[in-house]
Amino acid sequence: MTLDHILVSKNLSQTAAIEAVHVNADFEDSHGRVSDHDPLLAQLSIGSTAEEGDFNLRVLHTNDTHAHLDNIPRRVTAIKETRNDNTLVLDAGDVFSGTLYFNLFNGLADLEFMNMIGYDAMTFGNHEFDKGPRVLKDFVEQANFPFVSANIDYTKDANLGGLYNSNIGNPGENSQIYPAIITEVNGEKVGIFGLTTPDTVSLSSPGDDLTFKDYKTSAQATVNMLQDEGINKIIALTHLGYSEDLKLAEAVEGIDIVVGGHSHTILSAPVVVDSHTDPTLVVQTGEYDVSLGQLDVTFDEAGVLKTWNGKLLNLDAKDASGAYVYANDPEAAEKLASYAEPLAEFKKEVIGKTNVLLDGERGTVRKQETNLGNLMTDGMLEKVKSIVKENDVKGYVAIQNGGGIRASFQAGDITLGDLLTVMPFGNNLSAVKMTGKEITAALENGVSGVETGEGRFPQVSGMRFYYDSTKPGEKIDATTNTVTQVGQRVVKVQIKNADGTYTDIDLNGYYIVATNSFMANGGDFYRAMRAAKDDNRYYELNLVDYEVFHEHLDRDGNFRPNAPATRAEFIVMLARAFELPASTKALTFKDASKIPAWAQSFIAQAVDQGIISGYTDETFRASGKVSRVEMTVMLVRALGLVKGTGKNLFNPLTEATRAEVVTLLMSASELQSKQ
Repeated sequence: MTLDHILVSKNLSQTAAIEAVHVNADFEDSHGRVSDHDPLLAQLSIGSTAEEGDFNLRVLHTNDTHAHLDNIPRRVTAIKETRNDNTLVLDAGDVFSGTLYFNLFNGLADLEFMNMIGYDAMTFGNHEFDKGPRVLKDFVEQANFPFVSANIDYTKDANLGGLYNSNIGNPGENSQIYPAIITEVNGEKVGIFGLTTPDTVSLSSPGDDLTFKDYKTSAQATVNMLQDEGINKIIALTHLGYSEDLKLAEAVEGIDIVVGGHSHTILSAPVVVDSHTDPTLVVQTGEYDVSLGQLDVTFDEAGVLKTWNGKLLNLDAKDASGAYVYANDPEAAEKLASYAEPLAEFKKEVIGKTNVLLDGERGTVRKQETNLGNLMTDGMLEKVKSIVKENDVKGYVAIQNGGGIRASFQAGDITLGDLLTVMPFGNNLSAVKMTGKEITAALENGVSGVETGEGRFPQVSGMRFYYDSTKPGEKIDATTNTVTQVGQRVVKVQIKNADGTYTDIDLNGYYIVATNSFMANGGDFYRAMRAAKDDNRYYELNLVDYEVFHEHLDRDGNFRPNAPATRAEFIVMLARAFELPASTKALTFKDASKIPAWAQSFIAQAVDQGIISGYTDETFRASGKVSRVEMTVMLVRALGLVKGTGKNLFNPLTEATRAEVVTLLMSASELQSKQ
């Protein structure tokens, strides 16, 4: 229809969907009013008539932002402009991991903006556990909102157990974890509970003290608890993935809305599941803070959904003049600049160059071999071969999960910032001694998630393998971590010989496998690697994966074991080797600004533990070479591991080499494990 003015009541504007397309002129974009004296087309979807006792609720939601903060000033604006008195703001997890903002600030930069916005609740994604419970504890403790998590038992965990409440939060305190909370929205009570994928055990690093329970059973029990409290409007805040959200909606009665995440699915409108008497709506925004989800619903007096309208607000959208539809919020933009400033110089350091695109795109590294996967695994393989010497093995190979490669390198200079964007997780390089049969089993796992783009696809070096994707893949029960269907896809595995030829793998022979610590711990369902590690066929090399790649970009491609170790390098190795407790303190050294970002958190840990205190002039001298006497003072007070350099000489003032550091830390770790 063509009208000059459209005027509707506030109640109708919140329950109806009005789509307006104007012609030739700007118009006033107030909710419920369009007027500009130019022709326009309006589509009015009223649905059921509002009645006394009805309740209108607006849900603004985010998921899988992964530390992509560049859009955050526009997200702040979008929420300010769309929030009303009946609004909840929710996040479905995976705030952690993905950009340099996370590498430097461990999620606390994201959290400052979430606190500024005033989120009402968040559930945990699998990536919230990437740095272990200790780092997540810091995040939870500084949040000005509660967390909901119904299918994880935290009681045995030393870090998160003290923040966990097994009862429903009514209304729920900030910085606390509950299975569910009851929050009041303009006089009406709404229940919100959270669920996290049980795959987190294999996808991340939650540790051994958290128990992940079946999400459907946990959901039904929590819904029953909320209903026993008289709550008839219930939201599930989930990090399960779209397909699992649909299964949840079908299996559990009493859920009105599922606000989801994990699969990075773009749902431009709510998906309706009608498996029960009352409908359930499923929503999700996609990824990386590109969109803000908006869902408007009306409940009747009995808490049954009557009408709904959902959409995604594109935070990158621009108008005809090229200006952002949602302008940057000034306060948020200023705060973001303060976080971005220390990244700027850090990002600029050129560490290499490529003449071609090095492909690390999600759609390729999770389903096929890529040049970046090859380059990365070549570096891992060469590094392990230079350190781990085994005479009874038949060869060396490398396996890297495609999901650990997060972006591409464009042709041209490669900067340190580029590198940490591509490899943001900071896993350690590891080596595992595996049989040919175990390697084949690992590859079978890796190719079993190709169709769904799972992160376990293997990028390899030192070998080649053939597989048939039409054959059955391996299936795993994530709750019990047991195989429910044996994979049959891997056809042949061959090991590369020194002369460039290939030989069929010996199923009973042993090989050294270079990989990352995440996979060696069974991440991405690499159970064969974890079994080898548990059998003590494992080397923790205490070398960060992106540093290994950095060195591989050098012209000679060598580890340079005889190059002097810097003070910063040594402290990073030491902190990782002994898993020093996290520290939230800022460094106060006079030259703190010169300490590389990748080393700052580790140096803070060492300061907290009294291992280092700096020089008398209050500097740390990160790039200075660590001497053997310094190495001894910092590391060997209790262990006494340093030996002479020959002829019974200690040579305390000679520079320690990187090879000596690695050897010492391996010995110290071995001794510590025996205590």
